[in-house]
Amino acid sequence: MEINFKGLTVTPNGNGILFKSDTPFYILANRDNFDFCYIKEFDNHYANQPYLERILVEDHGISVVTTVEYFEKKYFTNVSVFLDAQLDNITMLNVYRTITESIATVAYEHDAINKDELSNKLGNYYNMIYVVCRKKSEKIISFDISLFYEVKELVSKALEQSFNLTKY
Repeated sequence: MEINFKGLTVTPNGNGILFKSDTPFYILANRDNFDFCYIKEFDNHYANQPYLERILVEDHGISVVTTVEYFEKKYFTNVSVFLDAQLDNITMLNVYRTITESIATVAYEHDAINKDELSNKLGNYYNMIYVVCRKKSEKIISFDISLFYEVKELVSKALEQSFNLTKY
């Protein structure tokens, strides 16, 4: 998979994929030690089934990678969004919120809701979300709803494809 994000390489990493950058990027994710920090690499999109495909959708400096897997009667979504921009923390949080809303909407449309209690056996990681940008903006960015519409559109498009590929 080749992502249109200068300096980023994507390689297989066991049963997942590794995103690695020449220079540190700024990240927010629902994973320990990934809250508004700079890193050069992270792994995501693990597959328990060998047929799992990674979907890439790109437009206007935004790259979205998604996977959806049905495993042990649960749906697992992984979403990585790369924004070729400098963003402040509030904008990053709003992008994150937009992604969670997109996951909820598309999952509901596919009747792919995990309806029982969380399971410690499965690690409670049903939705992994990574928001990545070039670096932190030192200025607060004016709220521009068009960015969130673009993210929602691309994430929804990628998730639709991932759900359509999911075998359950």
